[in-house]
Amino acid sequence: MLHAPCLNHPDNAHTPRFLVLIAANEVERLDSWDSCAMAATGSHDVLTHQLLVPHDRVFALHKIFAQDPLAMTCDYIDRLPLAPYLTTSIIGPLLGCAEGAFTEFVAMFNGSLTKNDPRIAEQVAHSAAQLNSASLLYDSLITQLHDAGVNDRALDAQQLLQLKRDRAYLAKQCVQVVRRLVERLGASSLVASNPLQRHWRDIQAMAAHRDVAWNETMLAFGDTILRSLAADALKD
Repeated sequence: MLHAPCLNHPDNAHTPRFLVLIAANEVERLDSWDSCAMAATGSHDVLTHQLLVPHDRVFALHKIFAQDPLAMTCDYIDRLPLAPYLTTSIIGPLLGCAEGAFTEFVAMFNGSLTKNDPRIAEQVAHSAAQLNSASLLYDSLITQLHDAGVNDRALDAQQLLQLKRDRAYLAKQCVQVVRRLVERLGASSLVASNPLQRHWRDIQAMAAHRDVAWNETMLAFGDTILRSLAADALKD
């Protein structure tokens, strides 16, 4: 499966990118993909040689993600718009990464008391509370999507903005947890063998994903709030 442009496709005016299906032996896989913390995606750069792909193997992304209420299936994921479900899937691994970092941090002290540095106990408690809050927010997002799904109801524009807002907020909370723990350990922990460093690297890679982007999401949601307040003021 390639994610690629197709300038002469009939749907090119609607979407700049397509999902293209080709046989693996029709491309040359390059060893240039060495993105930190992204190895598990299975992604590769590939090179094609004068390859002609018929249009019946080129699928417009906006159609793949579109709602299909007439789909003959018992699974709502095949009937509703796919994007909210697909783009929320990153939250589980992101939260799990933060929880893993917390577990590793606590294990490093091996049950020892922290009388000499009470800040450790305070930061552990702070991180635990933040993770619990993030977990509750995660549950609310999944519940909202599932409730909409079982009722065959697509999220409206405002609900989608709120979903994106909460995903971005959750991601930032998780990054803050891991950063706090890494900074507490200090420079002596900056070695590849330290498991906390792997969590720190991985969570930064996941939090850089556009589906949890902070600035764009918060600006969009904040703008709707301000516009709504301005509209209410005009009515009064």
